[in-house]
Amino acid sequence: MTLQQLLQDAPAIHGGSDGNELLTHGLLEEALRLLDREVRPGSRTLETGSGYSTILFAMKGAEHTCVVPNQAEIDRILAYCDRRAIDASRLTFCVDTSERVLPELDTGRLDLVLIDGSHSFPQVFIDWFYTAEALKVGGHLLVDDVHLWTGRVLRDFLVAEPEWTLVDELGGRTAVIRKVGEVDPDRLWMDQPYVVKKTRLGAPVVARQSVSMLRHGHARDLAERVKSVARRRLER
Repeated sequence: MTLQQLLQDAPAIHGGSDGNELLTHGLLEEALRLLDREVRPGSRTLETGSGYSTILFAMKGAEHTCVVPNQAEIDRILAYCDRRAIDASRLTFCVDTSERVLPELDTGRLDLVLIDGSHSFPQVFIDWFYTAEALKVGGHLLVDDVHLWTGRVLRDFLVAEPEWTLVDELGGRTAVIRKVGEVDPDRLWMDQPYVVKKTRLGAPVVARQSVSMLRHGHARDLAERVKSVARRRLER
C-alpha cells in the first residue's frame, strides 16, 4: 500500500455518526508526502485530529498516538485499514478533546508531532504546549492551517524562539518546524521575543495603567515601578 494508492482511494473519514455527507478534511498532498519521507517503522509520532495522515502513520509502521474526540472517524479509519490489509495495531486512539487528553498523557519521547485538531483558541496552543517538551531535538512539528489566526500566531511565535526553526511552509497552509533545542516551559514572557515584540507599552497604555493603579489604591506600587524603570534606564 502506497501513499499514491491512498490518495486514489480517497476514503471519506469526517462527518457525523449517521454516515451522511462524509468527506475528508485532509492535509495537503505535499504535507502527506513529507510524512511519507520522514516517518519510518518504529517512529514515535502524535497527532491531534485524524485523517489520511492517521492511515499513513499506520502504513509507515509508526508507534502513533491519535487524539480525536469522534469515535465514528476512528471506526472509519480502522475499517479502511482492515479492507486494505494495513496493520493498525500500532495506532493508539485517545477518544476525547486534546485539551482534556494531553495534560494527563504520557507520550514518551516523540519524533514528530502534527497539530491538526481543533483550530480554536486556545486549543492550538494547548496542543503545542503539552507536546513541545516530548518532541526530540531534531524532530519535526507540523502546524496545519496556518492561514487561520491561531495557527499563524503559533507559527510566528515559534519562528521567533531560538529552540525552533521554520523548515518549510507547504502550500501556504502547513508549517514544518524543526526543534533545535530543549524548551523551557516556565520561560517568562519577557524572555519570549514574539511576546515582547507584540506587547505595545506605549505612553497611552502606561497612562491608563497608572490611572487605574492610583484609583485602586496602588500608589506605592506605582512609585516603585517608576523607580525601577528609571534605574534600568540609568544602567543602559
